[in-house]
Parts: sequence; C-alpha cells; structure tokens
Amino acid sequence: MTQPVFRKTNKTIDQRTQQIYLAVLLGFVVIGVRAAYLQIYRHQDFTAMASEQQQKMVSLAGKRGIITDREGNKLALDLQAYAVYVEPKHLNLKDNAEKITQLADILGQEEKELRDSLRKKYWHYLARKQDDEVAEKIRKLRIPGVGLLRESKRVYPHNAMAASLIGYTDIDNKGREGIESSFDKYLEGGTRKVGILTDAYGNELLRTDGNLPFLTEKSKANKVMLTIDENIQYIAERELQKGMDATKAERGLVIIMDTHNGDLLALATNPSVDLNEITAKGWDPRIKNWGVTDVYEPGSTMKIFTIAIALEAGKTHIDEVIPTPTMITLDGWPLHDHDQPPGKTRYMKPFQILQVSSNVGSSILGRRLTPEHYRRLLTQLGFGTKTSSGLYGEVKGIVPSLPWRQGRHSTITYGQGIAVTPLQIVTAVSAIANKGVRVEPRIIQRIVSPDGDIIKEFPTKKYRTLSEDNAEKVLDMMRTVVEEDGGTASTAKIPGYVLGGKTGTADKVVNGRYNGDVMSSFLGVLPADKPEYVVFVLFDAPKTAHYASMTAVPVFKNISQDIITYKGIQPSRPEELNALKVK
Repeated sequence: MTQPVFRKTNKTIDQRTQQIYLAVLLGFVVIGVRAAYLQIYRHQDFTAMASEQQQKMVSLAGKRGIITDREGNKLALDLQAYAVYVEPKHLNLKDNAEKITQLADILGQEEKELRDSLRKKYWHYLARKQDDEVAEKIRKLRIPGVGLLRESKRVYPHNAMAASLIGYTDIDNKGREGIESSFDKYLEGGTRKVGILTDAYGNELLRTDGNLPFLTEKSKANKVMLTIDENIQYIAERELQKGMDATKAERGLVIIMDTHNGDLLALATNPSVDLNEITAKGWDPRIKNWGVTDVYEPGSTMKIFTIAIALEAGKTHIDEVIPTPTMITLDGWPLHDHDQPPGKTRYMKPFQILQVSSNVGSSILGRRLTPEHYRRLLTQLGFGTKTSSGLYGEVKGIVPSLPWRQGRHSTITYGQGIAVTPLQIVTAVSAIANKGVRVEPRIIQRIVSPDGDIIKEFPTKKYRTLSEDNAEKVLDMMRTVVEEDGGTASTAKIPGYVLGGKTGTADKVVNGRYNGDVMSSFLGVLPADKPEYVVFVLFDAPKTAHYASMTAVPVFKNISQDIITYKGIQPSRPEELNALKVK
C-alpha cells in the first residue's frame, strides 16, 4: 500500500521542480531582455539624465594677471576661492531644514533671505569668493542641490596701500578703477563656458574645457609691472597719514616722481580704502585717484612757471630789480601781497619774488607777455592736456580760452583762475628739475606674458620745454625758498643736503565759488643741486593751519629724509653733518 504512494510523491516533486526551473529561467530571460533594452535602446536617455544631474555649463572668469611694483613685489594677485550655488530641482527644503539654518550661519546671511533664495526655481549662486574654511564646512553639510565651484578671488597683499592707484575688480573679476581698469585688457583672464562635473552633493570633481579635462587652471593673463617702489609708497603713505592727523584735512595726497625718466615711485591718497573689502561692499569714493581725476587752483606754486616763462620769453633776467608795489588795481579789483601794507613799494629781483611769494611781482612779470604768448608757453609745460600716464579717469585741467582781460591774465600768473591736476603740476616742474626737458610721468614699466616674454614696454617721453640755462636759473630760485632765511619753506632744511621748492596756498573752489577753505601744497625737488626726485604734497581743506609752511612742508621734509636714507643719497654739504656730530 505504501509503495504506490511513494512513487506518486516523487513524480509530483519532479514536476514541481521543473516548473520552478522554468520560472527561474523565464525570470532571467525577462531580466536579460529588460537589461538589454535599457542598455541598448535607453542608453542615450539615461546618459543625458546622468549628465543633467552631474554636469553644469557655467561661465567662469579666468585668473587675472598679477600686478607688481618695480622690483616684482606683488600688489595684486588671484587666489583660489569658491562659489556656492544651488540647483533647486535637487534640493528638498523640508528634509534639509536644519542644515539650511547652519548654511545661513556659515555664509553669514539672514536665514529668511537664504531660504527665499533657495525657493527660486533656477540655478543660481548663493555666495561668491568664499575661502577654503567656508567651503569645507559646506561640504560637511552634504545638502543635495547645494554645491561648490572653484573660482578666482582677487587679493591685495597690502590692503589699502596704493588703493586709488591700483583700483579693484568686481565680483566677476572685471577691472574697476585704477590700473585694474586702465590695463584690464592685459590683466583679464577671459570669460568662457566650462562644463563642471560634480558628485551627488554638487561638489566639483572635474571641469572640462571643450574635450580637454583639467584639474588645475594656469593663468593665461599677463603680468603688469608698475614703476611704483613699494618702500617709497609706504614712506609716502605713512608720512601723509601723520600730516592728515596733524592738519585734520579733508584729503591729502603725495606724488613722488623720478626726474630722469618720469617713473612714478609713489602716488598716495588719503583717506584710503581696503581693496580686499571693496569688491563685496561696492564702490567707495575713497577709491578715486584724485591726483588725476580732480583739478584745483594751484596757487603760488604757479609762480615757478610764470618766472620761467618770463625768462624764456626774454621779458626779465635774474639781476633785474623790479619795483613791486604792495598793492595794484586791475580791472577795478585790488591785488595785494600778503602781510604788506598798501602804498609801499619793494624792489625785488625775480628770485625774491619767488622767495617771498609776491602775487604782485608775479603779476607784473606774467603780464609782460601777451595773453596769447603766455598761454602758449603754459601749454608747452603740459597744462591743459592729459599726461601720458594712462591713469584711470585722468582729466586735462582747464587753461581758460582767450581772450583774457588784464585781471584774468594777472590771476593766472599766481595760480588762480586756472585749474590743474596734481600730476600736471609735478610733470611741469620736471622741466625745471631736468634741465629744461619736461618728462612725462610713467606708471607702467612693462607688460610680461605668462611665458615671461615682454609684450609691451613704455618708454619715457621727453619734450624740450625751456632752455637749460633758464631751467637752471629757476631751480636756483627754488633753492632760496628753502635754503635762505625768509623763504616760505625754510623749515624744510635738511643738514648736508640742498633742497628746493615752492609753497602754495590757494583758496578752494567748490561749485564755482570759493568756500573759505584752502588747498595747501609744497612742490619740492630733492636734491636741488643734483635733482633726482620731485616730491609733491597737497592737503585739501586743512583745519589746524592753512599755510603750506605749516602743513605740507613738514611732510615733504620727513619724506625727503627717509628717501635720502633709503636710497643712500650722499650729502653735498658733508661739513654740515660733521658740525652736527661735533655738537
């Protein structure tokens, strides 16, 4: 009885086993067919989906070239930074609520503003120019849809030093103001679209440029080498700050130029601004290089050029004794010399007119030329035209058009009724310091390619403006302003060295009217027996004192002493130094 049952059971098991085998086999067949279908027929669809999830085409600015001083010290360069972005279709705000709170704290943003930004339906940046520390914190959050891209960040190692000269870049590394703008075509690294490959959390893994992937990016931009000397720039800014503290002026400026080749060794403005902060905060009025963008009435420094013009035109000579009333009347307006009673006449040679800064004496000499002749010689000195510096925003100044009445002609001879830039006044006096040859200012030495090849050089431009003899005569007169008792800058004396210059204190013009403030300046030559440098100091609206002898002259002296030490300039009067040692 049991035997038949046993056979039946085995037969049943065999049938069921076969059914299972068939079912498994059919399953593998179905899977295989499905896999083949997906791999063969849907391959492109899935590739596109994966690419869409992990690759993004974005426009990125290339690394900018560096800016250096004359010795190669870096003044501006690019470092790696990170842009933080969001891809909304991969972001779940609800699931990442706590992490978004942390993200707001990391980025220094208000949480509500960040969440509003994250709700936007398109790919966009959340923050730019973030450092490694911020990037690492964001990576650790691992928020799907929030990612990081490598980009360049402009960095200025000396913060506010030479800020108005160097300028800055915007968030997209485009030059704004200063050298960064004027020479942007040489410095820019270009902008291009690149493919960014990311991981699941948006962190950049690799970027592709066309078909060529690259992990690091070499700058394709050029190096711009300035004429600035980092050390002299520092000296100028330090002493200018001391002068600002002492005078409580609204603004101050120092320009130092090599008399032989026109190299600008320092161009300092105060107040200044930290270039590492301006990109994020936006344009700041302190970034303006008002040494070339603004004009002012130069006041008595113009007397240098009036006397030079009169000598050049043969209208006076150095030994002429000129009867100089303390007051005259022109076109119904009185003109008088400072601290002199009316009705008195002084008898002065040209050097004395410069030494005591006589407005009347300057007027007498300047009006010996016709207005046409006088104006033409002014323009030959560079007034009324831009210099060759190429500095951003430079203006040409104002030399009034002809005809001139007597009064207008007179005021221009002592620096009123004419508007110049600080750089123009420095350029003009180079003709005195350089034996009659005007030297145009130069701010760029050369531009060098990434491979070290010189792309462009900027040769010095020189123009014969005065005879060598007349230039030397005026330079001798400028020496008396400092070297002789009674000169308006006698406090600038430095034992062992010969200095020369001219003070200038002019009424300040605001909106076409004198506002009661002054522009106080000193235009000096160092050393004056063998000129090497022009040093110009200007204070806008000093409050504690008005006269240049008390504002600009002390700053000039301090700067000159430091340049003498830094450059190792030998004394031309060593006996004066020896006398000091004995004392």
